[in-house]
Amino acid sequence: MLLRKNCYNLAMCSLLRFLTALATILLYHPVPALSQALGDELFAPSQTISVELAKKQLKKIYLQGNHPKTLHCGCFFDKIQQVYPEICDHGPKGTGDKRLRKTLKWVHAVPVATFAKPLKCWDEALCRRDGKGKGKGSRCCNVMSHKFKTREADMHNLFPAIDTEDGERKESPAVFGGMGEYRFCKDKSTSALSPRLGAKGDIARAYFYMSRQYGLKIAEAMEARLWAWHFEDPPDAWEEERNSLIEMEQGNRNPFIDRPEGVERVKDF
Repeated sequence: MLLRKNCYNLAMCSLLRFLTALATILLYHPVPALSQALGDELFAPSQTISVELAKKQLKKIYLQGNHPKTLHCGCFFDKIQQVYPEICDHGPKGTGDKRLRKTLKWVHAVPVATFAKPLKCWDEALCRRDGKGKGKGSRCCNVMSHKFKTREADMHNLFPAIDTEDGERKESPAVFGGMGEYRFCKDKSTSALSPRLGAKGDIARAYFYMSRQYGLKIAEAMEARLWAWHFEDPPDAWEEERNSLIEMEQGNRNPFIDRPEGVERVKDF
């Protein structure tokens, strides 16, 4: 009856019928792109449970992918994992003196203390060390928890950085891994909590992936910051290639690299 009352002419009737049909379709058969959630089928489990093996595989990925550069400063590293702080893509230009060498370290974008804290092994003294007492934290989790080993070894969260010795410690409350590297390429846009633009998106997508893959909560203020970084620094060709190469070794992908718009379909990280 309502449709007839609004049909002033044939064109109006046709338009109303079309809109009514479209509304019905969207109500009962939502378009996947408009869905409020990313399907679990996009988040296959990682098949890697050894962090040492993961680091070896990543070294191969970066060298064979012709991208032997650290995440933060873009400093060149060689096959024996020596890094040259004087040969970097970002920051002040150095002398190019290869005698200035540092050691490469694979760091977690989402630090160990962040992804392991929700696990029972992190805070409870479940492990004994040589019969002399109890231990906790990463030492205990590495012995007691398969979940910890999987999270620690997930290559989507591991990136190359200069080992600054005082960088990522397993019990450290650091927000992002490898930030100590900025002493070699510091500029006005970087700080202890703000990496350079070209690294922001990589870190944000690693955070989103770890949150969705392992059920980690991200604080509201942090989530807002990561959202901004994600859209300021979209995936580049190397990040997309790295995603595919990791899939070949680990058996899963980071869907937020394949579908950057997917962050809008997660109600709350």
